[in-house]
Amino acid sequence: MRAIDTPSQMHPPISIVAAEFPAKLSAFNELTRDMRSSGIQVVGLELAENRIKIDAESVDLLSRRFGHELRSILYSTVGSRTRATVTIRGVDVVWYTLVKEQEQ
Repeated sequence: MRAIDTPSQMHPPISIVAAEFPAKLSAFNELTRDMRSSGIQVVGLELAENRIKIDAESVDLLSRRFGHELRSILYSTVGSRTRATVTIRGVDVVWYTLVKEQEQ
């Protein structure tokens, strides 16, 4: 399955004045803790974008530990890198891989 990231598919930024902010912050923090305790290498946290970045080498662990919670997956290729985005508990989890060359 392949999809392209578009603004309509991405979650809107979290606003700290929104009524749902405490619940979203709690979900974001809980997922971050659960990922780290599972051995997943978190390399970046972007609360305003509701996004956690992980190391590509942690994807197998992510799949084993959180596979049953995945709600969507998007791929976007720019230049020599592909960005994969999955949604878990309403939070986007992102990692980058190099584009593989296809044999002619």
